[in-house]
Amino acid sequence: MNKPTITTTATNASSALTRPRILMLGSLLALAAAAALLATHAQAQTPEPAAAASAPATTSSAPAAVVLKYDPKDLERAFKFMDKTGDGKVSRDEASNFRGVSKHFDEADVNKDGFLSREEFDNAMNKSRQP
Repeated sequence: MNKPTITTTATNASSALTRPRILMLGSLLALAAAAALLATHAQAQTPEPAAAASAPATTSSAPAAVVLKYDPKDLERAFKFMDKTGDGKVSRDEASNFRGVSKHFDEADVNKDGFLSREEFDNAMNKSRQP
């Protein structure tokens, strides 16, 4: 008597494991981006040390260098993950799924069009206190 055999392909099994893993990694990346936005906001409220406050002010003609806190590739992945419609901008509705981003949405939306462009998102994430 022949026994029925069950055959599963490696691609079916790996795609079943990969899809939840991708969703989890994407969620973690978006959560990290939201946490970073909150940390940036908290850093902006930190008072300057007394030694820096008492130092004489100097003027320079060179603009202050912007220090990138996040790898542009990571920011791109986070932005694409939030941009569910794929239109190159994040609406308030799309940002509502990410607490940190939705909390600071109005602050990050510099041109007040109701959307975060990639540039606005990157600037908000890499925002740092000017010396």
